[in-house]
Amino acid sequence: MAKQDEQRLMVKIATLYYAEGRKQSEIAQLLKLSQSFVSRILNRCVKEGVVKISVVQPATIFPQLEKEIEQAYQISQAIVVDVPENASASQIKQAIGSAAAHYLETRLRADELIGISSWSGTIRAMVDALHPLSAPCRGVIQLLGGVGANGNVQATILTQNLAALLGCPAWLLPSQSIERSVDERQRLSANAEVAEVLQKFEEVDLAIVGIGDLEPSPLLRNSGNYYDEEMLRTLARRGAVGDICLHYFDADGQPVLRPEEDPVIGMELAQVKRCPQVVALAGGEEKANAIRGALRGGYVKVLIVDYPTARALLEG
Repeated sequence: MAKQDEQRLMVKIATLYYAEGRKQSEIAQLLKLSQSFVSRILNRCVKEGVVKISVVQPATIFPQLEKEIEQAYQISQAIVVDVPENASASQIKQAIGSAAAHYLETRLRADELIGISSWSGTIRAMVDALHPLSAPCRGVIQLLGGVGANGNVQATILTQNLAALLGCPAWLLPSQSIERSVDERQRLSANAEVAEVLQKFEEVDLAIVGIGDLEPSPLLRNSGNYYDEEMLRTLARRGAVGDICLHYFDADGQPVLRPEEDPVIGMELAQVKRCPQVVALAGGEEKANAIRGALRGGYVKVLIVDYPTARALLEG
């Protein structure tokens, strides 16, 4: 077959397929060709430039930036969300929460155990944006104790709301997040109800966590259930930049407290690192160092972040 004859057939098949929306089987029947031949010609059309496929990228979608973050920090997926210029903290949380809800709705598999660091405002935004799902999960488990006088109530409601949306049972962690001492943490961790939940941390298939920075949020500072000034000075002196489940790490992602110093009841950093899928919801440029440390520490598999903060992650 002469080259011009080949090209004529290629253009004919490409026009029928791409411009007219015909199926390969229809084209094969119409032109009296085998379907495998049509498939090979369509592949050649792309390889030889007869057909050029382009992806139209809206201004609010950032695939190149996402790819750069994935490559820079060796994570499986980055999701960068658009926010208004000079967005408020509430706007950033809503945007990240909405993207996280969509991720969960499209990613979730039946029989998975989902863990949530349940006092996060961004995770609350995710739960508020989530639609009920038909495939029931194995369960939702609370990864961090409550914060403040009514922290356990808030954590219980959030965990139970997510479990109801996913059609599965909830495992609640009946404790505060930070105990008064390591001895108190050990005593409470031995309680049967608490121990049952802590033992299930190793079974978590997908953990949804926030990333905090060293400066505590107003929720934490006013909770009455947070580190005292002496411990905050210790954390700063050891180079802490952020936390996951209130376990602090430095700029390289290394824990800054030894187990015998840490009074927190929540999923430990080593357990976070072992979890098959960890989705971190974090935004705000003031958290860039904390997010960067979490990425360097290997705790995060999927990062959902706002655009300005994503840019800052590549500039540091």
